[in-house]
Amino acid sequence: MATETRTIIFDEAELMQAAYAYCLRKGVDLPRAKLKRVLAEPETTGVVRLMFEAQDASQTEIALSYSQMAAALIMHCGVIGVPLPRFSRKRLTPAGEGMALIIRLPEYAGEAEDAPARITTTTKGVEALVTHVYAPTG
Repeated sequence: MATETRTIIFDEAELMQAAYAYCLRKGVDLPRAKLKRVLAEPETTGVVRLMFEAQDASQTEIALSYSQMAAALIMHCGVIGVPLPRFSRKRLTPAGEGMALIIRLPEYAGEAEDAPARITTTTKGVEALVTHVYAPTG
């Protein structure tokens, strides 16, 4: 059976918007400082760092997991009107200065073995963030 793969690239500005909105929605304690940078670490660490800079030049950072960042980008797509298939495999990977959300259809086609997380969406939003990896089916 054929499998469709779609890749959406988000630049650093979009990552900043999505991550900040996600933190506000989820009640993450944000520092009273300006968000200066979002740094996506390699997939092996699975961490995205939000770098803040206060007026006194002190720096603070918050770490989000790839699963949290993927949820933030899925919510961001809903806000900006980018349609995403509800039943699909989604994974996040660094792409230059930003990140790529890779969407794979159909859902039961399996996922890449190097995927750091699997995100399942339903009509109620993000339902499950599973951090173990499944081998491809078939």
